[in-house]
Amino acid sequence: MSGQILELIIFAAIAFFIINKLISTLGKTSGDDPAKNNSFFGENIGSKLKDVTYSASTASILKPKFLKASKPNLKGVVLEENKEAVEKGLQEVLDKVPAFDIQRFANGAKLAFQMIVESALQNDEKQLEELVDKRYIDSFKTIASNYGNFNSNDNKLEAFISDIYLFGNNIFIKVLFTGNNITDKIKNLQEEWTFSKSTLSSDPTWYLTNIDRPQ
Repeated sequence: MSGQILELIIFAAIAFFIINKLISTLGKTSGDDPAKNNSFFGENIGSKLKDVTYSASTASILKPKFLKASKPNLKGVVLEENKEAVEKGLQEVLDKVPAFDIQRFANGAKLAFQMIVESALQNDEKQLEELVDKRYIDSFKTIASNYGNFNSNDNKLEAFISDIYLFGNNIFIKVLFTGNNITDKIKNLQEEWTFSKSTLSSDPTWYLTNIDRPQ
């Protein structure tokens, strides 16, 4: 074997070794834009599938840090008398969907309330089908006319999560909406809306599945 061919083989082996080391150190990146996967409830549906195998730096691989997960801030978000039950349900949800953010969900629920009420007023069938469970949509239509126009000026709509639970692979979250003159037909609003979403679905949308009016 000539010296020139032997040199080529040696250089090729060195290049192969260096490339492998770079890949193992830096890992692979994705070109997907995570912002495209967000719902107005604030979730990133791609986070469950994120490959973090090579996401750490070389230093952190050599000196791993085991950080304790911070406890979600429930102040002003959860109905106080149901706090213990909500915390238990929330932990079960986080075990299945670690990216779930209860604060963002509560804010998103307010927006969902407004969108659903306005869609009903405008008879926007397409919008309603995107926000209301198809098994509940007929029942909702029978009470939709009771809301009237949504008052956007000086709106004091409040939302408190009153229950969270799993049933099979579905998450159910109850939100108590309260406020005065939220719509022009309801002076004192006090309704508990239930939103649901499958943990198996990549669709970030939560659907309204029931409405209760506590006495």
